[in-house]
Amino acid sequence: MTNLIKNSELFESLSQREFEPRETLLVLKHNINVFWSWGVERIVNFYNKGLILVVNGNHHCGIVFIILAWNDTYSYYLLNDDGSIKVERHEVYFDFLQSSIDKDVEYINDYN
Repeated sequence: MTNLIKNSELFESLSQREFEPRETLLVLKHNINVFWSWGVERIVNFYNKGLILVVNGNHHCGIVFIILAWNDTYSYYLLNDDGSIKVERHEVYFDFLQSSIDKDVEYINDYN
């Protein structure tokens, strides 16, 4: 996993524009219980071009790479250990970012 984080070519190829990852992190932590349910082990700012989360969720254990797209919506990628893309989502508005990532990383209907 650590080697994948150091693979800046992969993250650079997925990035589109600079943004403020700390603001995105505030959006993701809107419901802190949901955020921590992903088993976030590490948070990395990729040169203000992306936010890397190392997660240990029910559906995905690995990297979530979040970017801000040219059209002011978010895109995110769930990456396997080998750097391949497991899931990619585009045109996610900020108010749906946490719930969208949660469905791909952790959410289980039986939790209700």
